[in-house]
Amino acid sequence: MNKSMANMTSVMSALHVPHLTPLETTPRHFRHRQTPTGIRTIDTWIPGPGDRALFASIHLPSDAAVRGAVVICPPLAKEHISAYRGLRQLAQELAEHGFLALRFDYAGQGDSSGCQDDPLAVAQWQASVAAAVAYARRAGIESIAVTGLRAGALIAAAAVDTLGDLRAMVLWDPVISGRSYVRELTSLYRVSVDDDPHHDDCTSIVGGVLDSAAVKDLSGLDLSTFDPDSSTKVLAAIRPEFAASPRTVRMLERSGAERMFVERQNQFVSPSSFVLSVPTHDIKQISSWVSRQFGEDKTFVDPEITSAAHVSTTDDGEEVWETLERRSTGSLFAISTASRTTTSHAATAVFHSTANEHRIGPARLWVESARTLAAHGIRSVRFDRMGTGDSGTVLTDENTPIVSPEARRNVLDLIDTLDVPPSRRMHIGMCSGAWMGAYVASQRGARSVVLLNIVNWSINNRRPPVKKAHVDAMESDVANRIFVVARTIRNAGRRAQRYVPYPVWLGLGFLGLVNAPESMLRTLTRRGTKTAVSLAPEDEAWFEANRGRQGVTRLSSSKNPPHVLFSGSGDHNLFHRSSRERVGRLIVASALDAFGDRRRAVSKHDKEGIGA
Repeated sequence: MNKSMANMTSVMSALHVPHLTPLETTPRHFRHRQTPTGIRTIDTWIPGPGDRALFASIHLPSDAAVRGAVVICPPLAKEHISAYRGLRQLAQELAEHGFLALRFDYAGQGDSSGCQDDPLAVAQWQASVAAAVAYARRAGIESIAVTGLRAGALIAAAAVDTLGDLRAMVLWDPVISGRSYVRELTSLYRVSVDDDPHHDDCTSIVGGVLDSAAVKDLSGLDLSTFDPDSSTKVLAAIRPEFAASPRTVRMLERSGAERMFVERQNQFVSPSSFVLSVPTHDIKQISSWVSRQFGEDKTFVDPEITSAAHVSTTDDGEEVWETLERRSTGSLFAISTASRTTTSHAATAVFHSTANEHRIGPARLWVESARTLAAHGIRSVRFDRMGTGDSGTVLTDENTPIVSPEARRNVLDLIDTLDVPPSRRMHIGMCSGAWMGAYVASQRGARSVVLLNIVNWSINNRRPPVKKAHVDAMESDVANRIFVVARTIRNAGRRAQRYVPYPVWLGLGFLGLVNAPESMLRTLTRRGTKTAVSLAPEDEAWFEANRGRQGVTRLSSSKNPPHVLFSGSGDHNLFHRSSRERVGRLIVASALDAFGDRRRAVSKHDKEGIGA
């Protein structure tokens, strides 16, 4: 073990993993779901480092008889979001091979408690791996394997001395050099987002933010020095193009790992678009390798399941709790956030996910905003629609449509389960999530909506959009040629739209044939819904091209005019930290304004826009 790993281990020893005192502990069969293959999936909180609650999901055979356990360590930041469904499919495959597969979020990441900019984040991640392994052992399982994807492999390897005896380890497309990885993360942020203007001790990355101390600790990790116990079988599932690199060769030699090649990893962990890819073939190969490392003897397990946990504390000492739920007829996974004294009938904010991503929001914004709103007595619900996150079985080569009839039914069903009237509900979403929030408000009513970087301005335009990313995913020259012709025709129509009389343009918007912002905003205004819109520069340009300013001017004299804010900087995906902070303030201000508490009004700077 190198010096950096030794230092990290000493820090981890101070991060004890005490027993979590839950609000509600449920029996073994709590809210389990059984797939057609006889696999059960159970959502739970598990005890993490320093009293932190870690979100986890357990997959196991329906009879609870298992050959062993496999702890799955996820990647970080944006890669964590992109790979979420793939890791879920890996867990399903492992359960079908007779294992208890445990997926979890590190402290300060995903849905787990803690702050992502904690100076001790790297030690917390390693301690989270140890906590997950300890949880599996407490369930009665002795034979355990650990699988880590990308940075998850680096973190798991750094924590290996704290994990006890392991039957096997899988290093899947591993990050080998922490230093090179940090350079990759920061360079990607500068190229794809912007320079980080903050002058503090934090570093922005795509999909998150890290304290400078954590950046230093992460830079000190090096998988090429990984030296596991000789009894631990190791598989390195690597990209063919990295096979000959000196660090990879050194890692393979030192760890004694078997080598397996995996393909199309870029599309899996870092896709260039919102179209996510699940490498089913590689997942089956990995799960089969793990299965071969274990015998056939089985143990009956009884894991402790905890449905609610304390995740944060407000400045005035009030505890914030989160409850894991299954809602609607489709058994959608949801997390409800509230202070311990908040009733189930309290004003409720619903956070809608974007595209095929799961419920945590851009760079964890939905998680952090929900816990902030809880400090003001406002309950929040964030959820996964079917075919995303933890809702529904992962299908082979699945491609879940963004705005499908099923997606709309999912959301309406979920809203119908809330025990609060429309006057006590608000909806928050970005891009396609913003459209879904506006759609639900138009159908079921709402006190308020916050629409972030929305591009589909017609509530009646329900056709799934065909983007270049969808066509690229087909890998078909014919499909590409057809798309180019269709796009040329579409662009010609857009150039001509400025000559269409505005009343005709608006009418076409109400019919769902064009993107006329007034058609959506007027619908919400008529329903009495307070509407706040925030647009990044590229989304502002789209708003202007579709004559949005004219529409807002026409609505400015109405009883309930929309508020449209132009950020003037930032990016569509809200990866830019300043944009995220500004949007976070807008969410809180809109909630407090909607539900009668004006302790935090929108700042004078944020009101610069139109209709404000």
